[in-house]
Amino acid sequence: MMVLAAATVAVSQQAHATFITGSIDFSSIPGKTVKLLGANSFLLTTGLDFPTGPNAKVDGATGNFATESGSTATFSDFTFAAGASPLWVLTDGNFTFDLSPGAVVTRGAHFLTIDGVGMLHGKGFDDTPGSFILTTQGSPSSKTLKFSWSATSDATPVPEPSTFIAGALLALPFGAAALRSLRKSTVK
Repeated sequence: MMVLAAATVAVSQQAHATFITGSIDFSSIPGKTVKLLGANSFLLTTGLDFPTGPNAKVDGATGNFATESGSTATFSDFTFAAGASPLWVLTDGNFTFDLSPGAVVTRGAHFLTIDGVGMLHGKGFDDTPGSFILTTQGSPSSKTLKFSWSATSDATPVPEPSTFIAGALLALPFGAAALRSLRKSTVK
């Protein structure tokens, strides 16, 4: 029983991950024009070409991002199928987001929505799964988007496997005691 307790302590000490929490909202900076990659249409474009950064402002932020409100970020060019690593980087370098390949794109003649998942990275934090959505409104003209855009990234922490292992190891002595008690009552 002593060995089990030592193993439980060792695993539970490893299970203390510090995940990023909260969300961060971005919008375009006036004068920083985003262009379409590929076709001259929201319906046919394959990606977005962002100007030299910083090219986005932080409009709102919660959780661990709260101190970033009012700051700026640089978005990277990306194709919808390939994603981007990093998709965005805050100017102070505290947080970044990698967009995984395969974002879902919804489009119409006057709008474009990119919805995907990826990984948030932050100084002093463990990598944290996150989601991303970018929406546009307007109409493209000569491959230049005459539109407003906004984007949001949300942290969606998932417990790592060692957290589950620690819980199982902590429950094991209770299960063994219950089994012994059940066997004693059955023997009588």
